[in-house]
Amino acid sequence: MKTLIVYFSWSNNTKTLVENINKQFNYDFVRIEREIPYSDDYDICAYKEAKEEVTKKIHPSIKDLNINVGQYDRILLFFPIWWYTFPMPIAAFIESIKGYKGKVYVFANSYTNDPQYMLNSMNDLKAIDPSIKFIEGLFNKSINEHIAFIKKEEN
Repeated sequence: MKTLIVYFSWSNNTKTLVENINKQFNYDFVRIEREIPYSDDYDICAYKEAKEEVTKKIHPSIKDLNINVGQYDRILLFFPIWWYTFPMPIAAFIESIKGYKGKVYVFANSYTNDPQYMLNSMNDLKAIDPSIKFIEGLFNKSINEHIAFIKKEEN
């Protein structure tokens, strides 16, 4: 099974998580980046840019990933929770892979353990492309729990 890790990370927390998990697997991986980067200032990024995107359902342009996702059987999609769902560059990514035939496993992390955030994310992803098979991965779990989950799903 050919696997690709796709992730979004503003503060590099998700990046660090992905890198530590991938030490066990050595999958191909790619980072989603907004075409016009978010501000380095947390308050501007969170309370102006990200909030506006979520509120107005703006899916910002993202940089070209330079990868053919169609060659992968599954995508492991990692992101932080922003404003009760995924960051809007994730929406732009999903739009770019509309009709993807493999499985997309969803992994999220947040400062709070409210399971509603994962439910929101799953519902919002399915609304973008109901034909994609989204599978709920893990929410706010450790590196070792992620590794065990991914290994189990390989079988």
